[in-house]
Amino acid sequence: MIKFQALSVVVWCCVGQLALAQAPVAVETVAPLDDIVFEVKTQVEVLSKSLEDSDGYEENRPKQIRQSFGLLACLGQALAEHQDASESTIQGAALRDAALMFKKDSSLDDAKAAFEKVKLAQAGKATGEAAKLHPWNKLINMHPMMEEVNSRNGAILKVLRRPRGKEGEPVHATTWAILGLAMKADTHEVKNEADLPKWHKHADDFIHASTKLAEAIRAKDKTEGRKWFDAANNSCDACHEVFQ
Repeated sequence: MIKFQALSVVVWCCVGQLALAQAPVAVETVAPLDDIVFEVKTQVEVLSKSLEDSDGYEENRPKQIRQSFGLLACLGQALAEHQDASESTIQGAALRDAALMFKKDSSLDDAKAAFEKVKLAQAGKATGEAAKLHPWNKLINMHPMMEEVNSRNGAILKVLRRPRGKEGEPVHATTWAILGLAMKADTHEVKNEADLPKWHKHADDFIHASTKLAEAIRAKDKTEGRKWFDAANNSCDACHEVFQ
C-alpha cells in the first residue's frame, strides 16, 4: 500500500509538471504568428539600443531591460508551442532559453552575452538542443510582467483613436494576451487555494478581452476595440481587488 501511494505521488507530480509546462490556453488561439514575430523584432531593437548605453544600463536594467528579456522569454515559448512555428525562422525554444540567461542582477557583459544568443535564435542560427516545453510561470516575474502590461495602455489608446490597419497596430493587444498566459500560470500571489478559480477567471477574462481587442484593431473598429480595451482593464481592476 505504501509503495502504491508513493507511485501515485510520483505520477501525480509528473502530470502536474507536464501540465504546468504547457500554455494554459493554446497559443495559436490568442496570438497570430505574425504578431509574435513582429514583437520579437521590436524587443530586439529595444535591447540593441538599451545595451549600447553603458552609462544608463544600471538605471534601465531593473526596468525596461528586464521587461524586454522577460517578454522575449514569453514570446519564445509562445513560438515553441505555436502550431504555425515552422513558418518562421525564429527558434522559439532557443530564444526563450537565451532570454532567460538574463537575471535581474546581470552585469552589462552578462546581458550582452544573453542578447547575442537572442539574436542567433531570432536568425535561426542557435546551436544545441532546447526543450520545447517550459513552465509558463517561470518565464517572467510578476512585477516586470505587470509593468509591461501597464506600459501598453497609452500605445493601444493611440491606435484606437484612429486604427489604420498597419501591421504593428494589434501587436500590443496580442502581447497582452501572451503575457496573460504567463499571468494565469503564475499563481504564487494566491495565498488561499480556494481563491484559485478567481485568479484563473480574471486571467481568462484578460486573455479573452486582449484577443478580441486585437481582432477589433485589425478590423479598424475603434468602437469595438474600446469596448474590449475597457474589458481588459476592468479584469485587471477586479483581480487587484482580490489579490493585492
